[in-house]
Amino acid sequence: MSRYERQAGSWVYDELRGKIENLVYDPGQELQLVHLSQELGVSRSPVRDALLRLERDRLVDIFPQKGTRVSYLDRETIMQERFLRTAVELRVFDEFLEREYDEKGRLVLVTRLRGCLLQQRTALLTGDVVAFLTSDIDFHTVFYDEVGYERILKVIQAHTGNEHRARLLNMKVATSMEAVYEEHEAMVDAIEKDDRERAKTLLAGHFGKLGDELDHLTVAYPDFFTAESTR
Repeated sequence: MSRYERQAGSWVYDELRGKIENLVYDPGQELQLVHLSQELGVSRSPVRDALLRLERDRLVDIFPQKGTRVSYLDRETIMQERFLRTAVELRVFDEFLEREYDEKGRLVLVTRLRGCLLQQRTALLTGDVVAFLTSDIDFHTVFYDEVGYERILKVIQAHTGNEHRARLLNMKVATSMEAVYEEHEAMVDAIEKDDRERAKTLLAGHFGKLGDELDHLTVAYPDFFTAESTR
């Protein structure tokens, strides 16, 4: 494979994954190789390679001689991906809280976090769920950056595409975005005051609501979930 083909394949993969994760392509939607290659302006080869990668990510299902579809959301898969994200991020957050900041350093940190909050508030007011989730991710990225774990964050993001879809679907409920914003705001207040125990408790609670969220989502969007998830 040439360098150009590898670059095209990576670009196509990123494009398709972004559309799947951001629900541009709905769960269960058929994906036709010819249409995708025309839509993206590339040959079929990089599209085919990208779909194979997305199948490994559990974001598409490929049926030989029949076709390809966006994977339905599956409760068990989402719960396992949230477990992975939670286990890692709570440990990252522990290391973040162990860091010592002088007055100027803490001010810079809090300013960065409040910048994320401002973006979230703007997205909340405009109802832009994709922008809200993007700013949500930016908020959590700060903790990985502060302890130098950017590579670990990329690994987590690569393996939590279904959890990402569930988060975005949940954000479509305005009260969910408001609740996330308020939790983040409380976390920043605790970090600003160097109240480490409260910050840790808030983050743990922030991650602990997935079961209830999925109960709501499987009722509100039954066509997006596997049959096992809606029982």
